[in-house]
Amino acid sequence: MKYVEPALHFVPNSGGLSGEEIARLSDGELAAYLRQCRFGEAKQCYQIDPGYVLRQISGEAAIVPVDATCTIQNAVMTPNGPAAFLWTLFQTPATEEDAVQQGLQRYEGPEDVIRNDVRRFIRESL
Repeated sequence: MKYVEPALHFVPNSGGLSGEEIARLSDGELAAYLRQCRFGEAKQCYQIDPGYVLRQISGEAAIVPVDATCTIQNAVMTPNGPAAFLWTLFQTPATEEDAVQQGLQRYEGPEDVIRNDVRRFIRESL
């Protein structure tokens, strides 16, 4: 079996049970509970396509396609600060929740706004 670097991702408990209640569930009940909480989606990791490179040019961020298989060709994308932050974060595999938590540490703003913006970034950019 190939070695994989250990990783731990925090998944919000959206099902409403307390930690004690979750601990008392049978294996089957726990599996059903985790499906209900969309646990599989929450631990999905995302990563930027390595065919794009983020560069700093005269103090501005620019995303440049460097691979012939890139969807976008003959264009340079100019992300704003939060988009460049997320682009950098997703250079290595990360979950949506990882990105939300990092965003909350870096930026001031309501959690639901940051969460929705991260979700939109993943959907549109990854």
